[in-house]
Amino acid sequence: MRAVNDLADELSEADLAVFGVEDRVEMTGASVTSIGYSLEALPDRATFLGEAARHVAHARRSKHPLCFALVAFDHGTDGEGAKGHIAEEKFLGEATARWRDVLRAEDLMGRWGEDEFAIVLVNCTTVSAVQLCWRLREATPEGHSFSAGLVSFEGTETIDDLVDRADECLAQAKAKGRDRTVAEGLVDLD
Repeated sequence: MRAVNDLADELSEADLAVFGVEDRVEMTGASVTSIGYSLEALPDRATFLGEAARHVAHARRSKHPLCFALVAFDHGTDGEGAKGHIAEEKFLGEATARWRDVLRAEDLMGRWGEDEFAIVLVNCTTVSAVQLCWRLREATPEGHSFSAGLVSFEGTETIDDLVDRADECLAQAKAKGRDRTVAEGLVDLD
C-alpha cells in the first residue's frame, strides 16, 4: 500500500484524471492485492478479444501451441442488492488475484461476463492446460467452484472460432454437474 500512497503523492491532478481518479484520497483507498493486481485491472471483453487475436495470430505464424478457456463460477456469493454485488466483486477480485499467481506472465486473462473469465494460454498443450485448470481450482477461495470449457488452437481458426468451441465445452461442463473442466477431444475431467 505504501507504493500506492507514494505514487499518489507524486502525481499531479491532471495525472490523476488520466487514471480516472478524482482525488488523492480515492487513489490511496484503492483496492490492491499483495501482488499489485486487482479485478479492475483485467481487460474487458473487447480489449481481451483484441489481445487474444494477437496471440492467435502469433501462434499461427510460429506454429506454437495455444489453448483457450472460458471459466464460469458455479454459484455466486450470498446476498442481494448492493451488498451482494459488493461481496461478489470482492470474491471475484480475490479469486482472480490468486489465479494471476498461478498463471504465467505470458498468459492472458480477461473478464468475459459478470462471473465469467476468458484465458489464453500461450505455448501450452491441452494436457498442460487441463493441469493448469486444476491448479486454478486449488487456488480458488474455499467454498467456491467453477466450470471450464477448454479448447486447443488447431492452426487455422480465429479467436471467434475458439470462443464458440470453448463455450460449447463450458456448456457441457455445466450440464454434467459443474465443478469440472471439459476439454475438447479429451475424456470428461471432473
